Amino acid sequence: MPSFRYRALTQSGDVVSGSLTAPTASEVANRIEFLGLVPIETITEARDNYKERLNFSLFSRPRAEDVTIFTRDLALLLKAGARIDDALDLLAVDIDIGRLRSVVAQIRGRVLAGESLSEALLHHPALFPPMYVALVRVGETSGALDHILDVLGTERSRGESMRRKVTDALRYPAFVLFAACCVLSFFLLFVLPQFAAVLKDFNAKLDPIVATLFDLSTFVRAHIAVIEAAIVILIVSGWLVFRRAKTRTMIVGLVTRLPLLNSVAQLNRTALFCRNLGILLGSGVPLPMTLRILVDMIGTSDNAIWSKAVDRVRHGGKLSDALADTTLLPAMAIRMLRIGEETGKLPELSGNVAEFYEAKLQRSLDRVVGITGPAAIVIISTIVGGLIVSVMTALLSVTQIID
Repeated sequence: MPSFRYRALTQSGDVVSGSLTAPTASEVANRIEFLGLVPIETITEARDNYKERLNFSLFSRPRAEDVTIFTRDLALLLKAGARIDDALDLLAVDIDIGRLRSVVAQIRGRVLAGESLSEALLHHPALFPPMYVALVRVGETSGALDHILDVLGTERSRGESMRRKVTDALRYPAFVLFAACCVLSFFLLFVLPQFAAVLKDFNAKLDPIVATLFDLSTFVRAHIAVIEAAIVILIVSGWLVFRRAKTRTMIVGLVTRLPLLNSVAQLNRTALFCRNLGILLGSGVPLPMTLRILVDMIGTSDNAIWSKAVDRVRHGGKLSDALADTTLLPAMAIRMLRIGEETGKLPELSGNVAEFYEAKLQRSLDRVVGITGPAAIVIISTIVGGLIVSVMTALLSVTQIID
């Protein structure tokens, strides 16, 4: 069945776009008009079926970006006046949300069975975290679901942009380390054996470092098949283990305890906490429930400390006082949150604090990259240079014996 990409106007004049599968273009137009939209353009995409055939089950897990697109498109359709079941029906065949289509179809089925949207989302906790579900529930109660979804989509886009910045910042050091490992592997497998044969023929005297490297090179070459199989198994096992959210959280928690990354992790935690605090409070979620949701989202080894702070707030204490007795957030952030409590503008000030610490996070990432990249190059250059000097020294000793 062919797929069609469409563009349409809402009753308020906004332009919405998406993709859906239908027998003919006229069927697409009928579906769009049924939702109260005015179709502008439909374009056949012949490659979509080919894309679907390539959607193997191994790679069928929806991405975070798919959830963001679904959230923003659902908000646009609800703003245009579509009913929730009709909007979900349209999105269930929307190619733009990719691997999430089957999940959206399941959600629509549960909504038609009598569940609310928030209750249907609870069946997919890996895709829709507690904060997402809580905000949708607030939107359903207040009748402002389209606005809540719009806020959610915007903030998810902001978070994904920040994650891309972190990934881009760490990509250069990772590439340098990978290239260095490749150079060392080439040196061990192909360069050292050539010198080893010459030096052994002449019974040259080798220093302990060169002798150890020669032995290591011989061992690696003799067991190369076993080593390659072990590396493949290790990579696949690591990938399977790292897919689990709890494992990722544990590994990230251990890595971020390194001195170089600890400050970066604290800035990221502060920005994430304040950003989500402002969103939840601004949407009408009570403070104790907001803190409980945020503790579940953060998921660090400091959960016991966070839980104590939540209990203190639940029993009538101020948020700033509960956080002041801990080292969970920087002192400056706590002072700014206290000002927000005193002025009654905690949601707004929380957003400002988040922007402040996001800027600091970006500067810290730039410093980390500026340190790790050159440091890795210097270390690898020193190692390779030392090996070359040691080998050349041994070769010179051979030439002196010949002379």
